[in-house]
Amino acid sequence: MCSDLIDPAPSGQLFAEAIACTSRSGNQLMTSRLHNNAGVHALRAGDIPAARAHLEAAAQAIESIGETSYDVSVKLNLGWVLRQEADPDGARSMFEASLRTSRRNGDRAATAYASLGLACLAEDLGDWRQAGQLHGVAQALLDRTGKPWEDPEARYREASLDNVRARLGDEQWGRAYAEGTALSLDEALDLARGTVPPGLTPFGPDIRPS
Repeated sequence: MCSDLIDPAPSGQLFAEAIACTSRSGNQLMTSRLHNNAGVHALRAGDIPAARAHLEAAAQAIESIGETSYDVSVKLNLGWVLRQEADPDGARSMFEASLRTSRRNGDRAATAYASLGLACLAEDLGDWRQAGQLHGVAQALLDRTGKPWEDPEARYREASLDNVRARLGDEQWGRAYAEGTALSLDEALDLARGTVPPGLTPFGPDIRPS
């Protein structure tokens, strides 16, 4: 399941063989997990059509057994696929659904990744200040897990950070990011869901996107 982190080259064939085995056995939970990981492998390789096919198969397998706890990972990954396909509304729907489920399940890592997805979407739309705040939120949430960002999200994050910092300038960027990191958990989740907490504004007077 994690072969692409060790030796990516043969991983596609290994995933195909494993998926065939679990499909024959009728183990839908393992089938969904393998399709999800194969979808991440495809995302890392930049093969968006393959990623979509695997993740849709993962979602179908999960739905067939009513398993909801693992559904958040699939939705998160589908969110990144939809972002790559230039479908911000679809991506937002997936990230927001992941945020709700991860919050309900107490999954802090998934909450951080969902917030990161929303931060990247804000950057895509030119909402520079909100993007900076949401990047701060995402980092603060992940820091509570003690884990680093994984690929491909680490790459998406760095590209988004560079763009937001360039647009805002170091001072405005640092202020927006610090505002995000300073929020309480409930305030951070409000911001990620699109509700501006007291004391924050979505845009400063001099950095409203044109």
